[in-house]
Amino acid sequence: MSLQMPIAVQATAHHGIRRLTRIRYRYFSYALRFADGREIFGLGWAEADKLLQGHRYPADASCTRHGAERHCPDLGAGAWVDYPYGRPLDGQ
Repeated sequence: MSLQMPIAVQATAHHGIRRLTRIRYRYFSYALRFADGREIFGLGWAEADKLLQGHRYPADASCTRHGAERHCPDLGAGAWVDYPYGRPLDGQ
């Protein structure tokens, strides 16, 4: 695992249906972008939180997560948001 921190996060909304109750629910997957141009897609929050070092910086990881989810449409990929503030990036 790299010691470099991500600079941006993107949330993608998905819909699922619970098998037992047939109730629809919304869940997210996350993408991380690093300063060197690498992007990692399809992460659950546990994996993304590990790369964002949420155990060391819980407030930063939480702000980024909530910002990414807030700038995400009902279904599909949302805007890239900056780390650690969760503000949408210009021109994305």
